[in-house]
Amino acid sequence: MCQRNILKFGILLAAFLVPAMLFAQRGEKISTVVIDAGHGGKDPGALGAISKEKDINLTVALLAGEYIKKNCPDVKVVYTRERDVFVTLNERAAIANRNNADVFISVHCNSAGKGASVIGAETFVLGEHKNAANLEVAKKENSSILYEEDADEAYGNFDLNSPEAYIALSLFQQEYLSQSLKLAANVQNQFSQRVGRKDRGVHQAGFLVLWKTAMPSILIELGFISNAAEERFLASEDGQVYMASAIYRAFRDFKAEYEGENSVIVAVTPQPEPQAETPQAQTETKPETRLEPEPASEPEPKPAPSPAQGPVVAFKVQFATRSTQVPVTDKAFAKVPEVDVYFYNNAYRYTSGDFKTKQEAIDRQAQVRQLGFSDAFVVAFIDGERATIKEAENALKQ
Repeated sequence: MCQRNILKFGILLAAFLVPAMLFAQRGEKISTVVIDAGHGGKDPGALGAISKEKDINLTVALLAGEYIKKNCPDVKVVYTRERDVFVTLNERAAIANRNNADVFISVHCNSAGKGASVIGAETFVLGEHKNAANLEVAKKENSSILYEEDADEAYGNFDLNSPEAYIALSLFQQEYLSQSLKLAANVQNQFSQRVGRKDRGVHQAGFLVLWKTAMPSILIELGFISNAAEERFLASEDGQVYMASAIYRAFRDFKAEYEGENSVIVAVTPQPEPQAETPQAQTETKPETRLEPEPASEPEPKPAPSPAQGPVVAFKVQFATRSTQVPVTDKAFAKVPEVDVYFYNNAYRYTSGDFKTKQEAIDRQAQVRQLGFSDAFVVAFIDGERATIKEAENALKQ
């Protein structure tokens, strides 16, 4: 790409991005997620021996959305497509912005050439590629613009093969980079720890589908359909269920962490989630069952005090969240003092200490963060029930 075209592309980026920022993520709750099934219609995406990328993407995207709807009823789920149709990259981002989305998740499959042995899942955020492999992934996904009639005008003569063009893309989405990276890390953790897929990590690269989105955004590569074993897994009903449920759990944990003490309790019966039977990474997974066991029962609530006592207020330091319960004596918590657990918003939350004042909890928070739990924060309880800090402080005044 010549310098004039690079400049034109940069100006076009800025022109689109400034108004988009007006619709950036708002408030303290995640209330809308847009799930994008990559490719579609005349754009098949990568082709495997028995499947097409566009079909796997669509099934997994729709399943992930259904899990979110059932288990996070306070979240609106919007799809960029719900059937086999072609949607431009610009329009996918526009759908997210029009719906004032708080999170954008684009679902894809990878390919490394017929018969290639490479395998594994990876998740990308918009940024500067660190190696040629990441650039190649971006090139493949961005090649969807070749199916668009007005691509030159829509993308400012973007050159798919110009490294400079991808560097220009990486300048955007910086406002949401930290949150995007957290969500991407959640996804990879779920894929590797819960579904047993090979973890290829979190990366940055220039994806046109992400650059106009004004919210935390990620692009997921479920695996390589160029690998026979991985293609069979991703094309299977069980494989699609497991990958979709992993995306849901990653989103759920990200939402809980983002909302923190401002979360609103929603009374909902937990839905069973798909659970892989600890398959070996890098090998084809053959699950025995599609459904995860019913969630463990919630911890017994503490007895309510008598009216004469007034409300009992406690402050604790929350330092970890798990989708399934582990013992408070788990070795991961070995150095943390006074570990306890409570069940809230379909997840198990681990805390340290039980204090009568917020300042005591703040002091413990500093200690816990020094132990490696950098995201530890103070939470409050009234009569054993989760409350906001403000509610707890008001209760103390009474």
